[in-house]
Amino acid sequence: MRFKVIVLCLFLALLLALPSPSITQMRNPKKVYKVAILPFMIHSQENLDYLQAGIYDILTSRITVDDRIIVMERSLVERALLEEKPTRLDETTASKIGMKIGADYIVLGSITKVGDYISLDARLISLTEEKPPLSAFTQHKGIDDVMLKIGDFAQDIGNKILGRRAVAGRPGERREGRAIERLGRADIDYKKSQTFGFEIKGLDIGDVDGDGKNELVVMDSNNLYVFKYDGEKLSLFQKIAAGSENNFLTLDVADLNRNGRAEIIVSSVVGDDVRSFIFEYEEGKFKKVMEKAGWFFRVLDHPKEGPILLGQQRGADGLPVNPIYRMVWKKKSFEKGPKMNFPAETTIFGLAMADIRGKGKPEIIALDSFNCLNIFSEDGKNPWRSKDRFGGTNNFYETLKTTDIAFRPGGAGQPGDSPSTLVDIRGRILVKDLFGEGVPQIIINKNEFLTGNLSERVKIYDKAEIRGLVWGEDGLATDWKTREIKGYIADFQLKDVANDGNEELVVAVVAPPDTEGEGITTFFSKKSRSNIYFFKLY
Repeated sequence: MRFKVIVLCLFLALLLALPSPSITQMRNPKKVYKVAILPFMIHSQENLDYLQAGIYDILTSRITVDDRIIVMERSLVERALLEEKPTRLDETTASKIGMKIGADYIVLGSITKVGDYISLDARLISLTEEKPPLSAFTQHKGIDDVMLKIGDFAQDIGNKILGRRAVAGRPGERREGRAIERLGRADIDYKKSQTFGFEIKGLDIGDVDGDGKNELVVMDSNNLYVFKYDGEKLSLFQKIAAGSENNFLTLDVADLNRNGRAEIIVSSVVGDDVRSFIFEYEEGKFKKVMEKAGWFFRVLDHPKEGPILLGQQRGADGLPVNPIYRMVWKKKSFEKGPKMNFPAETTIFGLAMADIRGKGKPEIIALDSFNCLNIFSEDGKNPWRSKDRFGGTNNFYETLKTTDIAFRPGGAGQPGDSPSTLVDIRGRILVKDLFGEGVPQIIINKNEFLTGNLSERVKIYDKAEIRGLVWGEDGLATDWKTREIKGYIADFQLKDVANDGNEELVVAVVAPPDTEGEGITTFFSKKSRSNIYFFKLY
């Protein structure tokens, strides 16, 4: 009996030592994958057949990888379709055609045009390996954005087939990194908190009570909520009410005075005055280190010094005005320190610093008034500006001090449209070397509103996502992104919120109004619903 047990143990050890078939397939550098692209179905009263050719060309050029992935000739696909004569091209029929011509993967989809809007629905299906489908769906007003989505989908296809994450590197480099495919599996790889009956305006993470564990701090328009998170649920630790007259704009959590307890820093306005707060935990409750401060505050993660506190005042026109100062700790409070060398028109909102282009020197990364990303060198030059818009919030304050119609709702209102004008607050920008590869990534949200991204008092939430951007040959490129989230992203942070040694992407999401259940008046009501999403990046 003892001999049989030993033999069985040795057999099991040998079996466990063997690589699994899925690992062997994923790491097989000699396998050449064949992809069959089926004609996309067109649903439109207009003749959009020309889109089929354009989609095929984009997919073919971007999916093909020398000696790894080939796109099968269109004539083979057309011949198989002619032989099968399918009445409808669903996944079952498409899979049958793909297997008939010896494809490893098939790509199929449809384009639908209703009025001015064009929607894309596309899928990649594996025929020879057990891999979940890869899907892409988008809807835009116009063709250009849809074709851009096709390009992104094609790039995702290559990464999916090869079981890797393509990372844009320095010019002349080509690197491979860890897969972040988990972010595309919406029902598996994130956790969602309970629903809050208010609109979350900001969040951040830090050890606010000095117990060696991080807490999650959330804010609405005039309250703070401090939560403990155990990896499964949020438990309220304390609530801090500041008064309904406040309009909270931004929230940061950082141990700036280096005493072992992170401060809670809130930029706030009351009426037409800046009245910001800084809280610190003492003797079992949160006390105000500063209150009614006439400064906008924001914590900047300096690439050499770590987190530092920036302060900016509001000018006579009601807008943030230069210069930006570094705030320094003096005994029991923060006071104005040296001026920061930032380009003109820079605000502390939507601002970060990093050696993002690999020049060996810190550069300034900033969102402008159009929500485009800009990179500034130390001498103030602006070598790069994004074509796409990022960020986008539903966060603003109103002022009676400026008569500039550029800041009126819609960006070009008439002076009599409204007694006040509004100023948008640009969202958070993070910079992290996520994978320890020496390549910093810009992590930023991308919100889309049905009413547009710029100054509007009422914004109808559509969809949102978080993107990781890295510097490549032509500028910043999307390295990874989360699934599309219904609603809008109010704020986000990347820290170890569960205190398990792993950082998580923590995202505050404001849900769109349930117009089907409650009617269009919900858009203008005070009813709001928010959740916090916890994503595992790696």
